[in-house]
Amino acid sequence: MMAVRLTENPIFANIGRGQRVDIGLADPRVVDFSLMASALAKQARFDARHEGPHALSAAQHAVQGAQAIVRETNDMRLAGLFLLRDGHQLFLGGRSRPAEQLLQVKCGTYLDLITRQIEAAWDAAIYQAAGMQTPDTWTKATHEALQRMDVRMTRAEAITLFGERAAVDFPKVASPLTVGSLHPWPASKAEVEFILFLQRATGRADIGRG
Repeated sequence: MMAVRLTENPIFANIGRGQRVDIGLADPRVVDFSLMASALAKQARFDARHEGPHALSAAQHAVQGAQAIVRETNDMRLAGLFLLRDGHQLFLGGRSRPAEQLLQVKCGTYLDLITRQIEAAWDAAIYQAAGMQTPDTWTKATHEALQRMDVRMTRAEAITLFGERAAVDFPKVASPLTVGSLHPWPASKAEVEFILFLQRATGRADIGRG
């Protein structure tokens, strides 16, 4: 497994279980899928700008999008790739789409380019750790299929949380065939479902066990 140095000097982050990880070194050996499930289950999509006791989490988005891919295509490989698409948020955190657009307007495309490069390095490390294809080996069709599902899921989530008026911010695409509604899960459920789907997608019962 190859690690990629992103910064000249280490930049340490605490990620749980007493670990300090150098996020300036994208290293498959430090990827902990149980911590990923826990972190993504508590990271709110739409910056939690909605009513209710629970946030719609990055983990729920990943699981329900992956489930929809299986229902629609029976392609477990593609579903597994979707599940880990935002895994880099364990190390880098995440921003909502409006926040990203605001930064692009104020900072130009350079910030977006650098952000994508950093995320890509961590994505490669994460998929290596899971024993999956890394994004640089995906076909154009795979990239497009994953992006389509992300847009479809995001649009359906926005409508669920904010009402039909939220559809104006998205292209007119079909709602995904999710398993159950898109109403927010408790973090505990999102964490468990993320691990269960990861084990199913990889065929590894041990993966994600803390």
